[in-house]
Amino acid sequence: MVRARLAAAENASWCALVCGGGRFGPRAWTSPRRTPEFYPDAVTLTADATTADVLPLIDASAGCSVKDSFATLELPGFSVLFEATWIACGPGVPEAGWERTTGHSFPVDDAVAVLARGEDVVVAHRGEGVVGLSNFAGPAASWPGAVAAVAAAFPGVPVVGYEHGDALDIALAHGAEPLGPLRVWVR
Repeated sequence: MVRARLAAAENASWCALVCGGGRFGPRAWTSPRRTPEFYPDAVTLTADATTADVLPLIDASAGCSVKDSFATLELPGFSVLFEATWIACGPGVPEAGWERTTGHSFPVDDAVAVLARGEDVVVAHRGEGVVGLSNFAGPAASWPGAVAAVAAAFPGVPVVGYEHGDALDIALAHGAEPLGPLRVWVR
């Protein structure tokens, strides 16, 4: 549960960076204004977060989304967009050719590394005690190299993230450890 909380906190920190701020409360990160496409308006930080920790602090109109980091909320008027699993990634298998790159629409920050090898891309974001792996784009065979590239970008820090569907199957097949469920809700 500790690693899942660290993964949720890193993810909320990443969302805050991409979304240009927001508010960190004791049980949730929230954005009072609508966030960019594919980013939630709130991320819960603890399993005991409630709707009162989230809904009054966001624009909960149509299109709003909430990352329920521990799959514990019931959000009236929302539906589940997808369910996923937090994961801890092994060190990966180093592969030549992964390099930091620019020209993507991710924030420029010392805690962010956009890594690419040819058409394969992955984003690393260093949070408190972990580095988050996100936005992986590449074939299944590239997953171990992407994990290794993230680990190399921020050495000595455990790699975490979340996946669902086929991407989760790929991560688990390459040694990722499941940490717990999450849900993304949308109105």
